[in-house]
Amino acid sequence: MFNLLDYLGAFGRIEGWFSFDAAVLFAAYQQVTSADCPPGDTLEIGVHHGLSAIAIAALRGTTHSFVAVDLFEGLQAQNESRSGDGNRKIFEQNLRTFYQDRAFLKTIACGSSEIQPSQLGDNFTFCHIDGGHSRSETFQDLQLCSRIVRPGGLIAIDDYFNPLFPGVAEGAIEFLVRSPGVIRPLAIGYNKVLFQRVGGVEATNARLRERYPMLNFQEVRMWDEPVLLFSEPIRKHFDLARSTMGDLVVLPLFGTRARIQVAESALTMRPGSHHIVSVSIENISEAPFPSGERVFGVSYHILAPHGATLVHDNDREWITKTIEPGQRITRNLTVVAPVTPGSYIVEVDLVWEGVLWFRDAGSPTAHVTLNVAG
Repeated sequence: MFNLLDYLGAFGRIEGWFSFDAAVLFAAYQQVTSADCPPGDTLEIGVHHGLSAIAIAALRGTTHSFVAVDLFEGLQAQNESRSGDGNRKIFEQNLRTFYQDRAFLKTIACGSSEIQPSQLGDNFTFCHIDGGHSRSETFQDLQLCSRIVRPGGLIAIDDYFNPLFPGVAEGAIEFLVRSPGVIRPLAIGYNKVLFQRVGGVEATNARLRERYPMLNFQEVRMWDEPVLLFSEPIRKHFDLARSTMGDLVVLPLFGTRARIQVAESALTMRPGSHHIVSVSIENISEAPFPSGERVFGVSYHILAPHGATLVHDNDREWITKTIEPGQRITRNLTVVAPVTPGSYIVEVDLVWEGVLWFRDAGSPTAHVTLNVAG
């Protein structure tokens, strides 16, 4: 099974509107429900080029199937909400990158309204609805998924609160009115609403809080139920190199802490000029730092004298070898001076690309005063 760091690398290469943090959220919820509802078959309606399908397929049980439903390129005349434009060849190529053996894959090229529950069975534990975004399509997809998902299983809906597609919320509410008490909302975040088939697994959000107490969220109400609202990335709490969709590994306490030292405490530079500073980096956490091509590096922020961030992102000096706990390395970092003369602070920090800056996780940074003389 691929790790989440490898999967993160697919974002930017594969076209799609799926959020990596949505995948992590799905994995977290499946893990807290799996004791009472072991992973079975999974389904995605609207696979497009496969970015989210890669994750949904990984949520299935080891002997179970992943069902991909899409109109693909030959049936787009049926796409009444124009919510996507799937391509079967590209989808299968992208899945092949992560799954050499695809015997588990069942691809259905048709509108989801043409599928009967009896064609699929009733052993599903996760469904992702991201197909047609009209009222009728959303209602029909919820009807289908609620009938094939086992009690305690999960159903995710895309674009529920997207003002461009009001039909999604309309269809979901129509389902609620016609079939009350069948599903309940659990979480909102990353352009998804996650529901659970009623029965089998209780107190799911309480279990999530207990298993992952470091997650930040706000409790809101939806459909008269308490729901967790996630508005900040949750990826930063997990060791992506050791995590899979079926096994999230929490970063240890202070898992992203480093001691950063810079050889020079003050610099004087000309506007727009370059200067190389020597940076010492020591891993003072309990876990290795991530490694790989363009995965982890040292960089800097430009701050005003009072500490406000003026330029957040600057060039990285990539670190391709793992830094083990207690290990110290030295790297040369090129600093580019602002073009406007004045006083600044260079804040040297470590960046886990696409995941977090270490300062955001509470790790201390190093500061160098900078005078830019005209």
